[in-house]
Amino acid sequence: MLQLQIGHRILHKATRLAGFVTSAPTATGWNRGLVTVTIEGSTRSEDWPLSQVFLRPELDQLPVHGGEFVPPKGFPLNTNASTD
Repeated sequence: MLQLQIGHRILHKATRLAGFVTSAPTATGWNRGLVTVTIEGSTRSEDWPLSQVFLRPELDQLPVHGGEFVPPKGFPLNTNASTD
């Protein structure tokens, strides 16, 4: 099973939506799990099946996860915030 942590940036396999993990994955059965994701560029949160997500490349991750992505102000809920 994919080991996701809060703050990982992921993609949905079917819809290709980008998301930001906002809670720890939960098990819903012996082979199923869900992870709560906030859609990037939106205020919408969804629970995605772990079998339908994959991590974005390491460079696209936050520095705490070994990447170089510098989030905009208000990330992940407000990706269009100004940088006053």
